[in-house]
Amino acid sequence: MVGKPVTGEYFIDRREELKKITALLSSPGALNNVVLLAQRRTGKSSILYNLKEKNPKTIYVMFDAYGISTKERFARAYVNSILNTYATKINDESYRKKIKKIFAEGMGKLQSRISDVDVTISEFVKFHAAFGKSRTDPDELLENALNFAEVLAKEKEVYLVIMIDEFQELLKWKDGFLKIFRKTMQSQQNVSYVLSGSAPTVMHELIHKAKSPLYRQLIHVQLNRLPKKDVIAFIKERFASVKIRIGSDVSEYIFELSRGYADYVQRLGMQVFLLCLDKKSVARLDVDRAYEEMLVQLDADFGGTFSQHTELEQEILIALAAGKASISAISREIRKPQSTIPKTMNRLMASDVVERYYKAKYRIADGVFSDWICNQTGVRGAQSFRMSLW
Repeated sequence: MVGKPVTGEYFIDRREELKKITALLSSPGALNNVVLLAQRRTGKSSILYNLKEKNPKTIYVMFDAYGISTKERFARAYVNSILNTYATKINDESYRKKIKKIFAEGMGKLQSRISDVDVTISEFVKFHAAFGKSRTDPDELLENALNFAEVLAKEKEVYLVIMIDEFQELLKWKDGFLKIFRKTMQSQQNVSYVLSGSAPTVMHELIHKAKSPLYRQLIHVQLNRLPKKDVIAFIKERFASVKIRIGSDVSEYIFELSRGYADYVQRLGMQVFLLCLDKKSVARLDVDRAYEEMLVQLDADFGGTFSQHTELEQEILIALAAGKASISAISREIRKPQSTIPKTMNRLMASDVVERYYKAKYRIADGVFSDWICNQTGVRGAQSFRMSLW
């Protein structure tokens, strides 16, 4: 399954991570706040979708912050997400009708008899009435939206676990937003949060940097790449389900090429499957061919990422893809003074594109992206070197 969070039989087992997060969130009245730290393509969103409510009064709300451009847009989408999830969870048709009636009759008419309606609905009406006023302070809308979760949870005697994916998208509002978020989070008794993002360095600093408003406010759960044994077992199971034989050595080769990234395991597995529809077994050459096709399919994604870098950054990335792992080796490869490289290297590491893996040795964090660079630039001879690193 490619391009969306996976559940059920398509989900590659994350027993320990799910157990840990669930334990942190399963005690109503003493709910913890969690931040999930991981690199891109490791399956963060899938983890969130696979969390299960152990307590019948706990409701999980999924909110994707990707593409949220303004505080006003966040506030409206956030409140609507909470209300829609609650209505779906309790399967209360009359409650749904009340919400629809608000929009059918108009806010003005309902405001005249606000005392006749459910507390959560009255708060919903007040929020949208304030939203409709052009002079309403965006921070006020933001604070009201964040507080709405506690109002609903307290009134309905439930506990909400709000999972905000791509949280780094909201950091453009800087400490002002984080201070409002912290204030709200600390005051709520019936709401817990799970934050995740695609910028692990930024997210790490968010909770571990002393100057951050969220310093020591969340429990850190690390999500690493998938273990080899879990990937091999998953691959064998999927191919067995369509009656195609695949040996342990070939399954292991898929793991090596994917580097244990959940997204790449799914993509490469799908491509191998499509190439072997008319076969009864999978050979190593089939995986090679599928991998090349996968790199082509990722061209738009990787090409966009690569083009965003400066010329010097691109030259450093090409050198790293070629196996030049030290500052001195990169300097010789790109014919630039060593003094010009460290500052740029730090910038690449801060954006999680490059990582230091041993003392003064560096590599591109995403090995598949590294392979794509090799294909695009004609760099040769680095494949066996790269495969030994990840």
